[in-house]
Amino acid sequence: MSIIYTPVQMIGSSSGETVFNYDAAQSGGVLRRIGVWAGEWQLRGIRVWFTHTTSSQTFGTANVGSYKEFEFTDGERISRLSLWGNGAGTRSGGIRFFTTRDGQFFHHMTSWPLKQEYAIEVASGLCVGLRGRAGADIDALGLTFLLPISQARLTNVRYPTLQLEAASIHPVNIHEFYDENLSYSLPKEWTNTGSYTKTESASWSLTTGIECHATVGVSAGIPKIAEVSGEFGWQVGVSGKYETTWEESETYGWSRGGVIPPRTWLSFIVTTRRGNLSVPYEGTMEIVLSTGTRFSYALKGQYAGVAYTRVETRTEEGSVDAASREGSTNILRSNVVGTKRSYGSIDSNIEVVTSRRRSTDHAAPHRLLLQHNGADDGNIADMNELHLDPN
Repeated sequence: MSIIYTPVQMIGSSSGETVFNYDAAQSGGVLRRIGVWAGEWQLRGIRVWFTHTTSSQTFGTANVGSYKEFEFTDGERISRLSLWGNGAGTRSGGIRFFTTRDGQFFHHMTSWPLKQEYAIEVASGLCVGLRGRAGADIDALGLTFLLPISQARLTNVRYPTLQLEAASIHPVNIHEFYDENLSYSLPKEWTNTGSYTKTESASWSLTTGIECHATVGVSAGIPKIAEVSGEFGWQVGVSGKYETTWEESETYGWSRGGVIPPRTWLSFIVTTRRGNLSVPYEGTMEIVLSTGTRFSYALKGQYAGVAYTRVETRTEEGSVDAASREGSTNILRSNVVGTKRSYGSIDSNIEVVTSRRRSTDHAAPHRLLLQHNGADDGNIADMNELHLDPN
């Protein structure tokens, strides 16, 4: 087996009832919390929690003697460690460490004095296991440290529930331009210019284990929106190399124009589709140590991303007379504004209520019913009829 740890130095007795060797590195775990019980002339028990599991491991006798506990914060490492025997060569007598965030833990036997201090090599500062001997007491104790990390990369990424996430894709109406030509004989030119920036992103969450203490790269495909048989869904793109958080922006610009025929309305529409994705992922975390040694462990996390389809434009046209042929109709407010521009004599306090033709003849004049609002109290003052000559 490849060497991924510093040599473990166990302090205490060279004999004991039960040898223990707990290794969390193969699961990506590091020491999260440690509790120690001390008796008069020995360490009675040790309980440890590692990041890869919610279960604790206990060695020796718990809940007897003086107790102290220490909990590491995310990213915190051990910077210096010392161990003691009990001075008689029969038990473990004390433990003390300092951390990279100015933390300190020190617990030892309560009656016998500490004698020889053993400074332990901590390498990366990541405690990934415990070794020793224990029965009713901790006969000997050693901590396992990972060698310094050189590289870390998430690979073999899969998204097990990706096909179930089609509902997270929605249409986006970026821009809509409307114009109309009310003339009966002359064409009308139109132009519209604009731009839209879409930003796609991707992120893969990490645990608070070994990879939390390294700069992690990702080799994976990013979920993209795909259209299949007229339906939109998610599809994993070609694998690429990313950081754990990735973002890319792209600006789409347009400049469109043309001619609107007489008695025609035109709508120019810019659209896309956006998907907001949050799904679990599974993968493999590959660790490369300073010695060149490699090892890996399975990793699960959460993927979050935003993706877009391409930006699309379309133009729609229709007759402004179509609704009139059907009889009375309400005029859209956007059309009313155009009507007011065309017929500047209409007062700004007058709202177009309905539009009617006296006959189906296209050349027939419009007849508009107008309500005039009072200037002070807002009450309707009167109702007037205005005839507009289309020519």
